[in-house]
Amino acid sequence: MKALMVHAVLYREDDLFLAHCLEFDLVAQGETPEQAYHNLLDAIELQTEFVREQGDLDNLIQPAPVEYWQMLASAERFTPPANGWQLPSSVSAVECGLLNA
Repeated sequence: MKALMVHAVLYREDDLFLAHCLEFDLVAQGETPEQAYHNLLDAIELQTEFVREQGDLDNLIQPAPVEYWQMLASAERFTPPANGWQLPSSVSAVECGLLNA
């Protein structure tokens, strides 16, 4: 499987931050934007491993609803700190935006 560039939008909901991968419609949470982002990377890795094991790569891409893409368009660019985190092998890059932290 070729590595993909994916898009994510991070936003606050109540006391947590949510990180939403728009290509896979996956959501992870954390107490900080960085933690939510890291948890999202884990979720992407688990999802891609699962579809590989199932031989169901055609169903990997399940785009998020349009309103989340619109949220990304109005978000400020977010660059997570280099904490030694590695992108899942299925991901070449993540374009990330943070809404009203």
